[in-house]
Amino acid sequence: MSEVRADDYDTLVIPGGVANPDKLRTDPNAVRLVRDFLFAKKPVAAICHGPWLLAEAEALDGRTVTSWPSIRTDLKHAGATVVDKEVVVDDNLITSRKPDDIPAFNRELLAKLGVAVAA
Repeated sequence: MSEVRADDYDTLVIPGGVANPDKLRTDPNAVRLVRDFLFAKKPVAAICHGPWLLAEAEALDGRTVTSWPSIRTDLKHAGATVVDKEVVVDDNLITSRKPDDIPAFNRELLAKLGVAVAA
């Protein structure tokens, strides 16, 4: 993952589930990549447990996010305002709670990328 650069991509999508984000947040290259995307003001989207990686990247201070319920305390401790909504957009950061929220998550991500979506 050390060869992956934010300059080569338009957006970063952080997967959900427990294992994926838990493994990614222990990878310094993944943490660096999140910081690089956010610094470049590119869209970053995280669902379910994905915001754990945002917390590890120290990217949540002053941000409003949502997530799977069991990690909300971690996100608050990282400086985020955590709300219980299907999708939250805070500038270039998009977060959702769970698989049922994927339609809203996708809609907001596509809108952020400038892709027209039929209602």
